[in-house]
Amino acid sequence: MKKLCLSWIAIVVIILVILTGCGKQNNLGSDTAVKANSGRVITDMAGRKVVLPQIIRKVYPVSPVESILLYTIDPEFLAGWSYFMGADQADYILPAYRDLPVLGWINRGSTGNVEEIMKMKPDIILMVNDITQANKDYADELEKLTKVPVVLLDKEMTKMEQTYLAAGQVLGREERVTELAAYCRETIGMVAEKKALLANRKPVTVYYAEGRGGLETEPNGSWHTEIIQFVGGQNVADPDLPGSSSIGRSPVSLEQVIVWNPEVILVGYFRDGESSSFPAIMDDKGWQNIQAVGNRRVYEIPTGPFNWFDRPPGVNRLIGIRWVANLLYPDVYPFNFRSEVKRFYALFYHYQLSEQELDKLVTGTQRK
Repeated sequence: MKKLCLSWIAIVVIILVILTGCGKQNNLGSDTAVKANSGRVITDMAGRKVVLPQIIRKVYPVSPVESILLYTIDPEFLAGWSYFMGADQADYILPAYRDLPVLGWINRGSTGNVEEIMKMKPDIILMVNDITQANKDYADELEKLTKVPVVLLDKEMTKMEQTYLAAGQVLGREERVTELAAYCRETIGMVAEKKALLANRKPVTVYYAEGRGGLETEPNGSWHTEIIQFVGGQNVADPDLPGSSSIGRSPVSLEQVIVWNPEVILVGYFRDGESSSFPAIMDDKGWQNIQAVGNRRVYEIPTGPFNWFDRPPGVNRLIGIRWVANLLYPDVYPFNFRSEVKRFYALFYHYQLSEQELDKLVTGTQRK
């Protein structure tokens, strides 16, 4: 009788084990089969289900935004740059990655060669853009065209922390992105916390000078000047500025800038062979009656290795947020230029700035 009871107990245990195994299989559902056969399934920031390889070694960035994001996380992921880098930018890039192939962009209306990109055999293609239906559709189209998984992350400036965390999950670099995400949270949180102190102040007015003579700009509301509004400043350029577009650089007259009479001028340039308009602005008699020039509140935007202000609209703007905030409201946003820039470059760009390199970056950024 005792043996019979033990036999029944053994049978019951076996049945329970089988049932438990079946239950687990049902809970995981179809994702289990996908993971076992093809890789792992993630949901990107656009809500798209994407099947990724178990291990990702090379990533193709569709534009400079993704190139910079990948470089900050781990430059080994870069299959190539999506744009040609100027000599003044490459000086701040680790030597091993300065001469990666330049494959161009593969975003809508861009020059990237899809066939050449496919020859590189990237494990995934990374997109960082606005989360819109059009961009979701394009990510799906690109995936079908290349047969390479496409991951879409959010480029919104206030969501850089979440973008880093999502990228870390995709790339298997969760520990690395934690410290980068923390800096994003610290920077965005600093602005949110301090904005209450500006509530009763008239915003500092700013003109963004582009082009050889400083007579091109971006209208208020453009993502190109997003940092100005974000830190509490006021872009003087009208939203309905003639020639305004997503590409930017709308022409304006000196007479119009005089009418705007900005308190601060930020000088930027990005085209090959185009020099800074700072000398023209400071030396031309026509600019002298503008209060920013008279008060010597004209500042060149650093560009090495990536622009601090707007091109591209990526994580490179984090240091720009702190810098512009301090330029406009030094009493509200304290900023130790030398120590903070060194900290940022070491953390994000894997680069220890020398005192000479720091001096070069300082030149033009703190005109008094």
